[in-house]
Amino acid sequence: MQRHERYALNELNCLFIIQGEGRGHLTQAMALESMLLRAGHRVCSAVVSKGATHEVPAYFEEHFQAPVTYVESAHFVVDPKSQRIDWPRTLAANSARWNQFSETFTVIGAELAREKPDVVINFYEPLGGLYMMRHNPRIPMVAIAHQFMFLHPRYIFAEGFAFQRHSAMLFTRLAGWGATRRLALSLYDAKPLPAKRMVVTPPLLRDELFAVTPSDDDDFFLVYLFHHSLAGAVSDWHRRNPHVPIHCYWNNPEADETEVHGNSLVFHRLHGRRFLEMMGMSKGVVTTSGFESLAEAMYLGKPALLNPVRNHFEQYCNAKEGARMGAAVYSDDFNLSLLERFIPDYRFDAKHYRRWVLQAEHMLVQQVESVVLGR
Repeated sequence: MQRHERYALNELNCLFIIQGEGRGHLTQAMALESMLLRAGHRVCSAVVSKGATHEVPAYFEEHFQAPVTYVESAHFVVDPKSQRIDWPRTLAANSARWNQFSETFTVIGAELAREKPDVVINFYEPLGGLYMMRHNPRIPMVAIAHQFMFLHPRYIFAEGFAFQRHSAMLFTRLAGWGATRRLALSLYDAKPLPAKRMVVTPPLLRDELFAVTPSDDDDFFLVYLFHHSLAGAVSDWHRRNPHVPIHCYWNNPEADETEVHGNSLVFHRLHGRRFLEMMGMSKGVVTTSGFESLAEAMYLGKPALLNPVRNHFEQYCNAKEGARMGAAVYSDDFNLSLLERFIPDYRFDAKHYRRWVLQAEHMLVQQVESVVLGR
């Protein structure tokens, strides 16, 4: 990792607010905590939202060093039959939980009063933006998410999804409300937008990734599932193609640590380090189009099949971006045959991309420090 040249600053006291729905924002927080510690700063505490349908993965609790307080926030409702986000149920479920959200504001206020941080860093949690809107604390906030690229003219959206695009833009603006600076995590460089208080930076990827040495020793596909209800599609494909070994990571709270189906399909409970190690050995990665999983596969030079959760606008955008860069193909179902056909034609320039990723530590720590200095 490229180190940064430090400003003349004493130790900064940083408080994190993290959206816990999905895994990406949690891994980003883990990565930034490590960077800030190496720069001589500290993360005093973190407020993490827990969706009603998702557990916070064990690897976050094991590796994140600061004390964590869990709160309620908004979450998506996925229809297990259609595998689509059910927007009416999502809106209804979250509208009925305003009292719980008010409790979250109380927790955030108490943490700010107790810890007296120099800066708040918000990882795409809308209640963090709402808190800034309602209470206007005299503490600078840095908002971090790849979704801030939605506000950049260079970004290319997935076609259609008019309602979802409008909702995502509203959600993104809300998560960045009151921020002194918005850091847009991106797979490629793009100019800063001072009028929007936005700077484009490389992805925030976990330290464990940089210890992985890619190889082609094994012939299995590695699969990550956003929701365990999607496992049936993987099993169906494997029944038709039993000759292809598959290792699949899911978030099924009722499953054993490891479940073997047949001779060559294995389901594993989420484990950050083992997942990355297996990605480095795999011949290809299948993921539901999350930003971090795509960014990690690109760094390791692994061809990817992206399967966006149906009706999930952001994931379709990620899938289109990965395909446009030549790093992936995408499909609405788990047709791993597409990945088999894509691998011989994979020409993505992973070395060029790695140079961009390795600038992340310098850029992100510098941005946090400059916000505190008022630059």
